[in-house]
Amino acid sequence: MKGLAINKQQKWLRFLLPFPVGVVVYVLILLVFDTLNQFSSNFFSQEVAVTIVLAFILMEALRTLLNAIDKRFPLVSELPFDNEEAHGVSGITHSLRIVLIPLVSLLISVMIITPLVSIYFYSVLIISDFNTELVVFNGVYGIVAILYGIIHVSTSFLAVHKQIHYRQEKELRRGMESDLEKFKMQINPQLLYEGLENLISIVHAQPRMAEQFINQLSKIYRYNLDHRHVELVELKKELELSKTLLYLLNVKHNNAIMLELNLTEESLHRQVIPCTISVLIQELVNRTIINEFQPLHICLEIKDGELYLVSRHNPKIGLNGSAEWNLSLINNAHAFLNDNKQLKVVQNQQYLHINIPLFEIEEE
Repeated sequence: MKGLAINKQQKWLRFLLPFPVGVVVYVLILLVFDTLNQFSSNFFSQEVAVTIVLAFILMEALRTLLNAIDKRFPLVSELPFDNEEAHGVSGITHSLRIVLIPLVSLLISVMIITPLVSIYFYSVLIISDFNTELVVFNGVYGIVAILYGIIHVSTSFLAVHKQIHYRQEKELRRGMESDLEKFKMQINPQLLYEGLENLISIVHAQPRMAEQFINQLSKIYRYNLDHRHVELVELKKELELSKTLLYLLNVKHNNAIMLELNLTEESLHRQVIPCTISVLIQELVNRTIINEFQPLHICLEIKDGELYLVSRHNPKIGLNGSAEWNLSLINNAHAFLNDNKQLKVVQNQQYLHINIPLFEIEEE
């Protein structure tokens, strides 16, 4: 429907534009012959109608010809993908087009105006000596044709630029969507490997616990599958997944990992990217020394409307206590929804703080 409305606007513009153009041409011709004082008395005269008709015929001819040139020699052979450049078509380069189109427009103007003006003077005005008038008509309409060609070239370049920009934005969005999918699925491989190792160690000694372990592990993968095409979920659902993850991790760490929630009821209904908290908890567990003498206490709390993950800073020796968290993938996933919302890790000798962006869905 929108494209149909644009076509109707262009159609009306094609019929309306020759009127002001014809009047301007008539005024310019009067100025050349120094007879502008005749304009008020001859405003609705035959000469004005002729200039309007000539303007309409010329502009329609130029529009048809220039559109045909654009189809035969398009600005680009194909729209670029991502960071690729547009491939020009051999035959008419961009620089040559800027010069060639106005010249072609001028040539078409002379070819159309000359016979039409000649017919008008011979048949209507019955005048045989009109060389001066013919030169003036060709000069004024030539200027109109050149301006028309320049405007056509400008709008063509602008339209192609918009198409290229749109394609690049589309490819960028596709890349962000890919980062989002990678982030939501990155918890799977390592968790599966560790989960199977733990399952092997308990399957014979504690069959009932092994059955429950399998159920909890399946919940995580079911959650990932159910939310693989979902951009945001409620924080409440994400916390349920985190508790399931902690159950699996505590099998290996002998219940030395604890999760404390200091959240408001309102915050539970705010939105978060699926698996954000789970990925951070798993990364934190992998980076921290955990045993019965040094348990890991994780606290999720709300401060100034932001969600924070807080724990004691007890990094493994291999990290030297200064290794940076690699948040590029998770931040790219958040950039897909909002560039301003990024994760930040602040750590000192005692505590580790990670802010987790929350989103609110506005109801229309």
